[in-house]
Amino acid sequence: MTRTLPTTLDSPRGPSALAAARHLATRAVAHIARTLSRQAMNRRVLRQLSAMSERELKDIGLVRQDVADASCGEGDASLLLVARRDERRSVRRAR
Repeated sequence: MTRTLPTTLDSPRGPSALAAARHLATRAVAHIARTLSRQAMNRRVLRQLSAMSERELKDIGLVRQDVADASCGEGDASLLLVARRDERRSVRRAR
């Protein structure tokens, strides 16, 4: 049985300029899609958290102000909410 190596149209020096541009464009579109998806998820979660009662928020380690701060922030809302929850947990354990 003869084994053959796959052949490519690229030169031995590396990918062509067209292939490199296509790769960069694909990565940029993927990044934009991930960002938009993450933002949509954050909006959905914040909407659900806003509908919760004070008691429900307390059960998951948050207060109403955390939700308000996360909705006004420009970064990832989930990171802020998790950080606030973890901060309160560590304070309670220290007591």
